[in-house]
Amino acid sequence: MKNTVHFTLALVVCVMMLSSVGFAQEDEGHIYVISTFKMVIPEGGSSDERDNLLMELQEAQKSNKKVLSSMTLGHHWGNDGRDWVTITEYKNMADFVEAQKINTKLNKKKWKDDDVRAEFFRKLGKYFEGGHSDEIYIELPKFTQEKRK
Repeated sequence: MKNTVHFTLALVVCVMMLSSVGFAQEDEGHIYVISTFKMVIPEGGSSDERDNLLMELQEAQKSNKKVLSSMTLGHHWGNDGRDWVTITEYKNMADFVEAQKINTKLNKKKWKDDDVRAEFFRKLGKYFEGGHSDEIYIELPKFTQEKRK
């Protein structure tokens, strides 16, 4: 009986939380895209070259006004030191989709020649092992605590 009460209570709480996420359109929070990569330093490569390439890409895309904020995290503690995580904030899903189009245009503006652009991304890509994951989250404003300085 006690387990049934606990299960029922947990189920009610889950339903309440899910329904508030699914139906609270007027309080919709920002969209966060969290991408996780596995970083490597290939033979003949260096962390300086990787960082310079990433800074060049960041410089090319920094004028994208659809991106509200962006943060990069490197592995600090745990069992896999290769983790490289980016968190990018958008106002909503429409801005996320538009931002991808804008980044494509900005990349073409920075590296006008297709072969030069492909070579840049080939160089950058050698620092990250195959594949990555992307997760898209929505902020729940009523549970958000402001960042302390």
